[in-house]
Amino acid sequence: MKRGILALVGTTSGGLALAAAAERHALRCVQNAGALAVYAGAGIADQVLESGALLLGDIYSLSGATCHAPGDGWGSYLAFTVDDASVQVARAALTGMPIYWTRFEGGFLLWNDLELVAPMLGIGSFDWQFIAETLAYANLRTERTGLEGVSELLPGSCAKFLAKEPAVQTLWTPWKAVSQPDLRPVAELAIDLERRLLRCLRGWCGNRSDILLELSGGLDSSIVAAGLSSAQANFSAVTFVSHGADGDERPYARAVAAHCGAELLEMPHADAGIDLVSLPPVLHARPSAYGVLGGIDDAFEAAFPVSDAAIFGGIGGDNIFDFDTSVAPILDAFRHFGPRRRAFETMRDVARAGDATVWQAARLAYRAVRDGPSGWRRETGFCVADQMPASPPAHPWDAGEEDAPRGKRNHVRALRRILDFIDRPRRWRDRDVVAPLLSQPVVEFCLTVPSWAWVRGGRDRAVARAAFASRLPPEVVWRRGKGRLDSLCTASYLRQRGALADLLLGGRLAERGLLDKPAIETYLARDLVEGDFAYFRLLEIADVERWLRSVEASPLMGPSSRQRRY
Repeated sequence: MKRGILALVGTTSGGLALAAAAERHALRCVQNAGALAVYAGAGIADQVLESGALLLGDIYSLSGATCHAPGDGWGSYLAFTVDDASVQVARAALTGMPIYWTRFEGGFLLWNDLELVAPMLGIGSFDWQFIAETLAYANLRTERTGLEGVSELLPGSCAKFLAKEPAVQTLWTPWKAVSQPDLRPVAELAIDLERRLLRCLRGWCGNRSDILLELSGGLDSSIVAAGLSSAQANFSAVTFVSHGADGDERPYARAVAAHCGAELLEMPHADAGIDLVSLPPVLHARPSAYGVLGGIDDAFEAAFPVSDAAIFGGIGGDNIFDFDTSVAPILDAFRHFGPRRRAFETMRDVARAGDATVWQAARLAYRAVRDGPSGWRRETGFCVADQMPASPPAHPWDAGEEDAPRGKRNHVRALRRILDFIDRPRRWRDRDVVAPLLSQPVVEFCLTVPSWAWVRGGRDRAVARAAFASRLPPEVVWRRGKGRLDSLCTASYLRQRGALADLLLGGRLAERGLLDKPAIETYLARDLVEGDFAYFRLLEIADVERWLRSVEASPLMGPSSRQRRY
């Protein structure tokens, strides 16, 4: 496994088992002394910083200067620091490599891919409270996973592994940036955004000689293409084409590729390649099947089976560039400016961005003020409502939200949601995946941009559009719509409805009393009408059910003589 990571902390009694697992997956020994043993795949760089920390992955500074300690830089890394009393493991903010841990042989076992350790562990049971939270509040990633006794170290956190309980500290939150709004005109903000993003892209490209860009033709991946071109990176691009006008982005992808001088591979993505019911082929610590992406995953694997190319994409663009369709920018503008011209201009901008009238925007803004701030949406569709948690799972970023403007709350929530996706698609497994739009310096800057600036002129993501207007074709940078997979997903659902009924109605979630079986039966039996996308909710539930069954079929639910449960 080229990008696998295994570590044993605080004990040596499990060293032989760890070494055997590392050998099975072709991991090399990076460190093995005292309280820390670390193994890593050939695709992960390692170095010892001047601070003494062992660093796996990539670390960069905004200035380009050498980083001497994890806190001095950003990137995609894990940093291990050993002192007399503990081992500390720090994960980079936002783009840090995933790392999970559990108790093992009197110490702690850490890994980034569950299949590395599945034969060594005997989990025994699911975390059913977490499963219910996942059904009610999708994509809200926390330290908890779906497996009892298994935790994740979240991005921007540091775990100090002591003799007994680990102490986890949050090193990075978005609220410091949010509290420092940048009130300059959009033109000046755009210059800074362009400069910062290009600098980060040059950092990501510095040690990568072969890059493959997933290019949809939308604004976000096109911005990455422009940045790669500016960095003179050696890259090619791939775009996925599905039947139906909503899934064919080739005119835009071709325009961007030609503009940036990149070779473009066009790959078909048909509904026949989407399997919504079979067990996911990759074992995860949390529900993560994403069945609707299976066709893309299969096509990608067929085209690039053993490629060493780094995978770049526009992941997180909507989230980082504050694609907010609510009236929150209006509320933020009136909060800051009062009833003055700039606030009323924001009302006009929001109306234009949403193809509404100013009066409609005003009424919605009034209702939002009257109703007060909304919490996380609780989803109970096709589930037994009283079995769904009343509140979302706790997260380190919860602290600080109450004092933030409405629009910046939405911005941070969008950021939190995309972090749940960063390691999910199967096609990215064991590959070098880079999400440059989620680079810490870029995100921090975007969080300082007031919500009303992002809709200036009546266009969403206005600052990002202005930043790259001179580097992209006009038909791309100023387009209002974007590609979708609705036709593809609808066809896949209709083809597999019978199998979905069997999966859900006779599955583990139903046995647990979490699903509203009559509602599911009724919905599956009726024909879809135009605009009915409730089946997406069923597909979310199906992904959880598939994950449960995949874990049950794995070695994880068997006994283990090595793992000690506390």
